[in-house]
Amino acid sequence: MNTRDLEYFAKLVEIKNFSAVADHFGVSQPTVSLALKRLETSYGIELLHRDQSHNTLTVTPAGRQFARHVRVILGELQQADSELAGMQTETVRLGLPPIIGNFYLPTVIPRLVEENLMTHLQTVEAGSAELLHQLRSGEVDMALLGSAGPLADDDLRVHEISATPFAIITSPKRELSLPLDVHALANTPFIAMTEGFVHDQVFTAMRTKANINPPIAFRTSDFQLLKQMVAQDVGVALLATLALRPEDGLRVIPLLGSGQPRFSIAVVTRKQQLLSPIMRKLQQTLEG
Repeated sequence: MNTRDLEYFAKLVEIKNFSAVADHFGVSQPTVSLALKRLETSYGIELLHRDQSHNTLTVTPAGRQFARHVRVILGELQQADSELAGMQTETVRLGLPPIIGNFYLPTVIPRLVEENLMTHLQTVEAGSAELLHQLRSGEVDMALLGSAGPLADDDLRVHEISATPFAIITSPKRELSLPLDVHALANTPFIAMTEGFVHDQVFTAMRTKANINPPIAFRTSDFQLLKQMVAQDVGVALLATLALRPEDGLRVIPLLGSGQPRFSIAVVTRKQQLLSPIMRKLQQTLEG
């Protein structure tokens, strides 16, 4: 059995067309047919049923079961290729969500410079959810990820390095009674982060817990723009205090009550990942 046979099979399960699979890989249709035949002969069972009269291709129960294993195998091989390539380079692809890249990374840059690591970094910017996907697929080697509380996952090594509270931020011009009752914001327009960001998850949880549905005046993936719009009193916002500076000129109202979420930052790698010396040095430096 070779891995190319598995790749052909996985694509056949996905699009169920021999010609299209052949075109996708740049091979002849008989090449794909022979690959499937080798797999079915090897296991002694039909994986894909071909109905010549109706020109259809159906995945059998055995084929569906096999396909689940094949996806795992191909995923592991892709990770292995990426990790072995990474062992031969001194560049580390570091995943950075915008808020962490803008407001946390600058605080550790002196340490990175001191350890001569800055020239080895290739940063990849995206939301924490997307970076988690890229980390698992091997597209990034390591990530500084944000989450609403500690991040826990069986296939990841997670080391929390920071945790800051969330707060409601407003323009100083906006009149609000203090201490703030979240229910009083039921009709207040919010500037919200784009869906998929940790902040949006916390905002959604806050609305659900308080049983309120305030209007969304604007959504953005830019934290600086969010703060500017709040300063102009377009609306209020929920923001981790990590992203706040005195020069923002904003009013910061803590969330009261026990069990409030915190914005957690963690150094994350895959548990089974082989770390190059540069990766290990970066990991140790970030973890302090």
